[in-house]
Amino acid sequence: MYLCVTLNTIQNMCKKIFYLCSLLLFLNSCSDDEFGMEEKPSPVKKSSCGVISLGEKEESPLLLRNMQRAVDSLSARSGLKSTIVLKPTHYYVRFLPEDSAAYERVIKDTSLFVTSYPLDYEVSEGETYHDPSVPEDKITWQYTVVPVDYDLSSINVHYEKLEDLYIQNEDLDSEENVAVDGIQLKSGTSMSHKITWKQLVNESISQTTGETNSLKSKWTPQATIRAYDDIVGGFIPLQGVKVRIRYFAFLHAYHYTDAYGHVSFSKKRTKVEYSIEWERDKWDIRDNHVQAYYNGPHKKSSWDLYIGTWTPKSLHYSAIHRALYKYYYGNCLGLTRPSRSLKIAYREGYGDANGETFCFLVRNLNGLVHSINIYGKGSKSHGVRSVSEVLSTTLHELAHASHMCRINTIKYENHVRKYIRESYASLVQWQLTIDLYKNYVDKTQLEAIDELYGKQNWPNNSKNYTPLFIDMLDSCNQSKKGELINEDIYGYNLLSIDKSLTSLEDIDDVKDFMKKAKPGHVSEKQINNFINQYKKAGL
Repeated sequence: MYLCVTLNTIQNMCKKIFYLCSLLLFLNSCSDDEFGMEEKPSPVKKSSCGVISLGEKEESPLLLRNMQRAVDSLSARSGLKSTIVLKPTHYYVRFLPEDSAAYERVIKDTSLFVTSYPLDYEVSEGETYHDPSVPEDKITWQYTVVPVDYDLSSINVHYEKLEDLYIQNEDLDSEENVAVDGIQLKSGTSMSHKITWKQLVNESISQTTGETNSLKSKWTPQATIRAYDDIVGGFIPLQGVKVRIRYFAFLHAYHYTDAYGHVSFSKKRTKVEYSIEWERDKWDIRDNHVQAYYNGPHKKSSWDLYIGTWTPKSLHYSAIHRALYKYYYGNCLGLTRPSRSLKIAYREGYGDANGETFCFLVRNLNGLVHSINIYGKGSKSHGVRSVSEVLSTTLHELAHASHMCRINTIKYENHVRKYIRESYASLVQWQLTIDLYKNYVDKTQLEAIDELYGKQNWPNNSKNYTPLFIDMLDSCNQSKKGELINEDIYGYNLLSIDKSLTSLEDIDDVKDFMKKAKPGHVSEKQINNFINQYKKAGL
């Protein structure tokens, strides 16, 4: 278990005060700026703690029975009698996983779109849904659509078939012919009659929903996703978020947001239901054991989402996402990115630490189960953690994951000293947090972030979380602040530390590295003095 940095009491108090002041400032005097902050952000429909509620059951035009009725109707309108019986192309099913291992088997096939709420009901906006018939401590029903030839039994999870569907083509405007050769004249003379997929869909939509006029005009579904940040003091766009649209209950598509938090889809003729899935090919954020998501509105217009304190889980998901996106796809300052896909479990309650990463799971299971825990609350006196705390904690844990990916489990667990592991992760946390905020805040705020994560108050109650590597880069001598280490070391290169990490197991390895990589202004005497002070401090 590798715990993220634990801040001392004074820092916790300062951050809480800063967060509250920023939040009050935002609520009272936000203004438009380049980060998408607005005086009155578009409201999010609020449900009880983000819990989704079900509305009325929907009758999708893609149900087999509705498609069959449409075929018969089109034939009759042409003076024909249809003898064709459509066969299902897909099944609407639900699974009930008995545990997290069973849940992983359900979602293993990434081609399936799996949700924890029914697809054929109107649903409110929200972050979670749990079927009332399933005990709260069990995983709820999982809903999806599968082709008729899908081997459901191979998943080895209890399932139920809910509906037969007929989906010949997901392009509802396709002019391909529907296979309906068994149509006859009413007089009984056989003939060939062609019905296109577009005609069949439109007929079924018309009969099922009555949306005859709306089918004539297309529109472009699009969304903009923003999230609140306590240090910025406003909303910022989220890049790389997976936004999905769903329409006619069972059809869906997804795209990722750009640098402005914006995403758009191909034109549609009907309402769509928007949602966010907090995942990408390199990571998956979990609400404990199951997929983290936010279900949005069902409408025929664009979606502007502001993730704030009224959606607390999603606010922390957004912070985890920002850290992941920076480390995997953004500017990570040349640091080695994790070479494995990761699952990150968000725990809304208290943990023994702010976060933890498990080496065996990172290296050996490669994304099959969650290997990182991030906690939403600190100590009981600290309460709910701020966005910036969750974000920087995630960066810290990803540094551990990157380190773990580069050496085997035995070496990491038994040979690399804990203060090396934690000091490297603290270095990365410090550097990437500063870099992430540098374009959002002024110099004074940036210096406060530097002070907060630079660990220049060491040693404190976090003995292993030292500024050992931070001291090699910064120009601050912490002894001037009355602390133990009196050092005049600075000017080392971040990337040289990162590239040499696999050879660093203890303090003497660090000394050897420092002598090999020392800048011209640093002497061996300074290095020896620097290392000896850390040894005297207990390393």
